Amino acid sequence: MRISNLKMQKIEETLEDFKTLLPRYNKVKGDKEALKRFCSRNRNPVWDLTNIKYFKTGLKSDALIKSGEKPVNEHYVQRSLCMELIFRTLDRNPDMTTEQFIELLRKYASTISVTKDEHRTITQFTKHTEILNYMIYRKLGIRVRGLRRVINDTPKIYI
Repeated sequence: MRISNLKMQKIEETLEDFKTLLPRYNKVKGDKEALKRFCSRNRNPVWDLTNIKYFKTGLKSDALIKSGEKPVNEHYVQRSLCMELIFRTLDRNPDMTTEQFIELLRKYASTISVTKDEHRTITQFTKHTEILNYMIYRKLGIRVRGLRRVINDTPKIYI
């Protein structure tokens, strides 16, 4: 799968933007509330970058497959927490390349497809928590075949 030239340009620019935000991140990373606000404010670029097929795993919940309803894209790591992971990694590697950034986005900002009700339930359960979305799927009765493999096979070089 290929990323278009325009999207690649946006990815490169976003990486540069994030690098310029590193001093701000370093200022707030020791303050839980300030860090939470920082990550929430800066999460939208991740959605703008990852709303293409390249960042979709193709995985679907059993309920979605059974229902046949319109799928909802679910970030199995919610964007605000994804931002903290991205900035933590970027802080350790401020010379990160575009290719490394893309792998980081694949690891933390890819999506699966779930039902609208599943998405709402996940959001209600994890909102204002530090629980990664995928960690509560089983508890909520949501089964996504192949997700464990995707998570386990994702390169671990950044965390």
